[in-house]
Amino acid sequence: MEFLILGLLMLSPMTGYELQQFIKQNLALICSHSAGSVQTALAKLEREGRITAAESSEGRRRKRIFSITEAGRAAFSDWVAQPMQADRVKNMELARLFFLGLADPAQRAAAIRDYVRQMEEAEATLRAIRARFDAIRQGEVPGGRDWDSIFRFQGYTIDYGIAAARFERDWYARLLCELEEEE
Repeated sequence: MEFLILGLLMLSPMTGYELQQFIKQNLALICSHSAGSVQTALAKLEREGRITAAESSEGRRRKRIFSITEAGRAAFSDWVAQPMQADRVKNMELARLFFLGLADPAQRAAAIRDYVRQMEEAEATLRAIRARFDAIRQGEVPGGRDWDSIFRFQGYTIDYGIAAARFERDWYARLLCELEEEE
């Protein structure tokens, strides 16, 4: 969560609420968007000197706007430059599939049917994110950044998510058909 927040703050200063909403709307399939998770990560980053907060007032409402520090930029740059770790990607639902033979046959089909539905919802969510992303990409963006490169890799991430959801949906749908044929 900390590096995700640092990356978002590399793009623009944000309030804790804005960070939470961005994560909820665009990255909820990657990580938790709970206020507690975001606030805990912000407190840790502030203690470590990786971000700072400036107080701002709008009427009677006060808010804290977080910005990344040079130490935060250095930590983020070190993290993002590391090779991706294939062994860090875990899918605990595979453990459930591994033991599904111990469940009642009706429960097996119901569990897989529900998972197929969840993958359909995930793909639909990602397609909606992709549409918002494409609209933002076509609009005006602030200067000072290589937005083409930023958008390029954000697009890859969304496309990967769509392809992964589609693959899982199709794979589990085939498994469901196989199980239903056996009944």
